[in-house]
Amino acid sequence: MYLGSVSFFKHLILTIAALLIIVPAAVAVGVGADNAAKKREISDLKAVIASYGDFAGGKDMSAEDYYGYMDLFNIDKTAFFQMLYEKDPGLLDTLNGGGGTASPGEPGDSNAPEMTKDPNIIATPKETASEPPGTEPPPPSYAGLYPDLYVANREDEPRYIDDSNYIYLTFDDGPSKHTDEILSYLKAYGVPATFFVVPDENSGKALNKILAGGHAVGVHSASHKYEEIYASVEAFLEDFNAAYELIYEQTGIKPEFFRFPGGSVNDFNGGVRDDIIAEMTRRGFVFFDWNVDVKDAEGAGWDAMMKTAREEVTANTDMGRRSIILLHDWNGGVNTVYVLDEMIEMLKNDPNGYEFGKIDRNVRPLRH
Repeated sequence: MYLGSVSFFKHLILTIAALLIIVPAAVAVGVGADNAAKKREISDLKAVIASYGDFAGGKDMSAEDYYGYMDLFNIDKTAFFQMLYEKDPGLLDTLNGGGGTASPGEPGDSNAPEMTKDPNIIATPKETASEPPGTEPPPPSYAGLYPDLYVANREDEPRYIDDSNYIYLTFDDGPSKHTDEILSYLKAYGVPATFFVVPDENSGKALNKILAGGHAVGVHSASHKYEEIYASVEAFLEDFNAAYELIYEQTGIKPEFFRFPGGSVNDFNGGVRDDIIAEMTRRGFVFFDWNVDVKDAEGAGWDAMMKTAREEVTANTDMGRRSIILLHDWNGGVNTVYVLDEMIEMLKNDPNGYEFGKIDRNVRPLRH
């Protein structure tokens, strides 16, 4: 009987020995072939990446060129982007037009770079490629407007004062027919204030009187026409420069701070606000909003203005009891004049012992 015989065991031993030799050899051959295929794919991918390097050096390539290479080498697009990322994550960031480096993912993955979401929608690299390392992006066109519209000491770090428990009275829209009366009350109580002005060719006398009284002057607007001012960054600069030049011509001072017409957040500047702030900051100017509004420009009466001033100033504990009060110096502001002396007296006699100040570059900005 063969099963269990000496011959059977002899043949079984020989078969096992053969398997121990042949199977590893076959696996090794398969792995080698697979590795060779992967090496060829990697080589092909590197060829494509090298072509990207040609583009970075100045070769004019379009998106179609990249996909042409992938089709030529029969390379899976996801694998291509994976290889790009592994070689240099910045390449994907560049092809995506900036916005930070992201790890690659499958098409449709919300965390994948933009190129992997839909390989058929890709901007031409020469349109979206970032600047070469060490170079700054070109400045916006309006950066060259009004070359004298810069704060002289704009590179100096502001030395913010400790103004806890301070009150800043600020008057927008003047000078007006009420400016002299406002100044007389301020003088009577020995209180400094800040005037954000809308100057014209006849405002020189009033502006100099404001300055002579020890008060500060900042830019508000030349026209106060919101729709025109906030039509673009260029329009804002044109209006600001007109007011700035009038103040300089009439007083000899160059204002270093301003208040947005309508405040920094309003219904007209949403599309340009951030760009305006960036440009004005680059030029060294500082802007101030407010945290107390007595609504005088909206027709509030004496009682309402006094109540608002008392309650909102008292409520500003989170600001170190620092209040910037919005008032108006304008031809329709007779209620402002009527209430001003009693408002000042009320605040001066408050048990918190407020100090009064005027704004300059070393006052910490308050912004909405």
